[in-house]
Amino acid sequence: MVDRCVCVDVTFAALKRLHREEALDFQGLVDRTGCCTGCAGCEPYIRLTLKTGRTCFPVLTATEAAAAMRPPGRRPRR
Repeated sequence: MVDRCVCVDVTFAALKRLHREEALDFQGLVDRTGCCTGCAGCEPYIRLTLKTGRTCFPVLTATEAAAAMRPPGRRPRR
């Protein structure tokens, strides 16, 4: 299960709390914590945390990760 940005060792639960308490969006979380500035592998998980409120995920497939990165309402190209 994936529950944190391993590059800076910050949990998705902590990011969710910052999002809620300080009204930080994705970029605000990056600026405040440094998450997604190492390997950036946590980005789809953090975006899912912000979208769903979940803080622990199974490892995403490439398709699932790509879907998490798309802006809301946008469909994949065919």
